[in-house]
Amino acid sequence: MNELNYASREASQRLVDAGIVLETEAIWSLFYDGWRLVLRTELHPLVEDYPAPSMAEVWRELPDTTQIILIKRGVFHVVHYASNAIYTRKNPTDAMIELLIWVRKEADV
Repeated sequence: MNELNYASREASQRLVDAGIVLETEAIWSLFYDGWRLVLRTELHPLVEDYPAPSMAEVWRELPDTTQIILIKRGVFHVVHYASNAIYTRKNPTDAMIELLIWVRKEADV
């Protein structure tokens, strides 16, 4: 499983902390030797976990005015053109999550 196709554990935790829980195929689960990205269908301990959305699962939640731009050396910009909000991360899914959190907070204002 390519971890760049999924949110990092830290981004997944920020998403949950912001009150946004998406239906996902994968989760970050705490095993005895540390955090692992696993599919929900795999056996995993029910110690603690965070939904780990894929790029596609986050993309569906973003406004139509969003664009992903690959800039040099594996760094991605996720841009929301309607508000000029830009998030830059090495993991494009993490950048999309930061924008999703911002968009949802703006919608509540």
